[in-house]
Amino acid sequence: MPETVVKDSSQREMERKAEELERKIVRFTNIDHESFTHSYRGVSIKVDAGKNYVGRLPEVDHLATHLARKILAREKKKNTPKDRGVNLWNTQEVDELKAKIISPVGEELSPDVISPEAARKLDQERLAKEFDKPEPKPRTPAPKVTRKQLIEDLESRGLKVDPASTNEQLQEQVLQAEADGVLPKGNE
Repeated sequence: MPETVVKDSSQREMERKAEELERKIVRFTNIDHESFTHSYRGVSIKVDAGKNYVGRLPEVDHLATHLARKILAREKKKNTPKDRGVNLWNTQEVDELKAKIISPVGEELSPDVISPEAARKLDQERLAKEFDKPEPKPRTPAPKVTRKQLIEDLESRGLKVDPASTNEQLQEQVLQAEADGVLPKGNE
């Protein structure tokens, strides 16, 4: 039997804040002169130099932190003698670069803010867009054709008719004649 997990108020508050951050949509701009590749939650993300990437704040913030560190480390290594140890970045420098890398785009509405009716309408629109394909038009039933009409049609095409044939066999014979281009006499 699965265990019931009881969350205290601090855990619920942390989850609420995490959900709030996930709703913030921001733009990541690669301000470096070379492409940048880094992973977030096991997915590798590449942004070419000078290009943008729109994503959720936690992901973009993570990428921006690593891009800022990459830029700062490269600059400090270039200006520091090889025999000297140096701190490659500090929090203030990283934050200053992140402010240049990240720009706000928008925010998704909180599920708490949307009325149940509005949430249902949005869900219905999404479902319709994804799954509601137009139904194929119903085929109109073929007109009822008598045995006598089928035999007359075949004979008018100059074809021999076996009187022991079933209606289905006669219909197949007419269809085959049409497919072969054998027209009734007078329609040639």
